[in-house]
Amino acid sequence: MKVRFYFVRHGETLFNKRGRVSGVSDSPLTKTGIAQARRAGAALHDIWFDKAFTSPAERCINTAGYILEGKGLKAEIIDGLREYDFGRLEGSRFTSHPDELKKCFSEMDFSAVDGESRPMVEARVWETFNEILSRCDDGDRVLISSHGYFEMFVMRTLLGKDADAWRRLREQENRSPIPNGGIMVFEYEDGEYRVLSMPEEPETYMPFAEEKKVTFYYVRHGETLFNMYNRMQGSCDSPLTAAGIHQAELARDALRYVDFAFAYTSTSKRARDTAEIICEPHGIRPELTPLLKEVNFGDFEAVVRDSWANEINERHMSETWDDVGGENAMDVRLRILDILDIASRRAKNNENVLLVSHGTYYLNILWQIFDIDREEYFTECRRNGRQGMPNGGIFIFEYSDGRYRVRELMMSPEEAAARIL
Repeated sequence: MKVRFYFVRHGETLFNKRGRVSGVSDSPLTKTGIAQARRAGAALHDIWFDKAFTSPAERCINTAGYILEGKGLKAEIIDGLREYDFGRLEGSRFTSHPDELKKCFSEMDFSAVDGESRPMVEARVWETFNEILSRCDDGDRVLISSHGYFEMFVMRTLLGKDADAWRRLREQENRSPIPNGGIMVFEYEDGEYRVLSMPEEPETYMPFAEEKKVTFYYVRHGETLFNMYNRMQGSCDSPLTAAGIHQAELARDALRYVDFAFAYTSTSKRARDTAEIICEPHGIRPELTPLLKEVNFGDFEAVVRDSWANEINERHMSETWDDVGGENAMDVRLRILDILDIASRRAKNNENVLLVSHGTYYLNILWQIFDIDREEYFTECRRNGRQGMPNGGIFIFEYSDGRYRVRELMMSPEEAAARIL
């Protein structure tokens, strides 16, 4: 099993600012501390966290909350992530007991002042991360919101790093060895931990791309009432026909043995119904998103195509519909980029993702992501005796190394079954 950890120290607190010892005692984040937590969140914006764990201290709970804003995830409290217990020195000023503090910190042991001992915390580090690993799955990306001195023990105990040498190096640079809001990244794999990046301030933290490949299976919904009567169908909707339901079932059968990690579908009912049919054997529920909605054709919604064939074709060439109350090409492009970014960040290495959407949206992906000209595409399809965007059709593409590439242009579900199974 492989798990990547993003360990963040809480933002500055009142006790940090006032120079007071803060272990199991707590004090609120300052305005600076809140800003540091938000900056850590910005630095980690592109990370899709599968799990998040926090110390029970409010300063850490709040730090995790700021980092996870908008990510739809809440950190679980793990008592073992609490800070070192500094005993009767808790809450005192660092200047009040300089000799005792110096001795305790040099030995990394506060049992002489009724706090924790070094062996106790070392054991707690191992126990806590064993507990966290037991809650993780292979490939998980995990946020840890905890404390500075506890992080030093993680560096020493789990990661085998010389924390004293690190502290001296940072002091020479006039920087904190464990900065408030600082980010340290390390991995667990098959019984071993290794550091990927030592603690860095959010401003100097340099993210690195995950090495992963994600395969997308894009399915156009089955035939609808408007498809059957050749009416324009974008943001408007009409139900699947009996043939459309059958096409969705054929797509389901073609994809039956593809292991999908998750699925997204347009919010239009024709796509939702198609997605539910496909997802049924996989035991997952498709997640609805307007980012996958069909292009909005404005005043051309529901018109019979034959009546406006030339103008509709011209508008499709540039996807210009905003002058009639619909979308333009940039509107659609931004939606495509958003959903691909979300899905690519969320997916783990070698996972498969199902996307259920629409025909013109598919053509926009070809044009705007893969630079495939619409007319040339249809000309090539006709030359090869195949449909360009069949109902229930399946398009396969991949993401790796920050780039997308086509694997299979849209196939009928029958053709896809022969290729995939």
